[in-house]
Amino acid sequence: MIGPDNEPTRRRFLAAAGTTTLAGTSGCLGWLRGDSDGDEPGGGWHTEEFTTAEATETFSYREGTRTPYAGVDQIYTGGGTLVVVYFDYAHKPSIRWWREEFPKLSDLLANDAFRPTLLMYPLPVNEWSMLLPSALFEVRARGTRADAWAFHEALVDAAPSYTFDLLRDHAEEIGVDGDAVVEAARTRRRRNQALSDRRLGRDSGVETLPAFRWGTDPIDGSTAAELRQFIEDRE
Repeated sequence: MIGPDNEPTRRRFLAAAGTTTLAGTSGCLGWLRGDSDGDEPGGGWHTEEFTTAEATETFSYREGTRTPYAGVDQIYTGGGTLVVVYFDYAHKPSIRWWREEFPKLSDLLANDAFRPTLLMYPLPVNEWSMLLPSALFEVRARGTRADAWAFHEALVDAAPSYTFDLLRDHAEEIGVDGDAVVEAARTRRRRNQALSDRRLGRDSGVETLPAFRWGTDPIDGSTAAELRQFIEDRE
């Protein structure tokens, strides 16, 4: 885990990520399914039983999607090698990778050689696997891409000690309505966006996390050194 001496580097890296062109979710590519195809067991917090908010209309092939990622027309354009990272906020190896490996690629990001995009892949480990993606997407819908990345970083820092008060506080720190973000999380209001991301990952063969893709093609390796080699081979 990154110690205090590494914190400024990780913060600067995230700030750069907020201004970088990032790729889109599977939902804006039209992979949204109308049902879960047996993705989740029946009953409990992971089903529609506790989804009280109206379904969102965030996915549209014509209009794009309001997430931390760019629109469909920007996914394979722009500088740098696109690397998709499939991720679950309640999954210890996912959090460990973001804390320990991601900052080691900061020079590639700063040089516009690396274009990361974060896609949700709720396993689910526990209820936070499903609740936190809705909170993140709500922040993006009400703020900027940089706001969403800052919120993501705060979630990574806080893991695994998540609370609704923490979500509210971090949202308000970046200027987003904290009560709205908590409500989105409680009701899993943007759940389908996370499930759409997961479906795209499963279609590309994701079985364990964190997983890395170049488009939908698997990347052999997961460490910063292995990803660096992959990126440099494409420059």
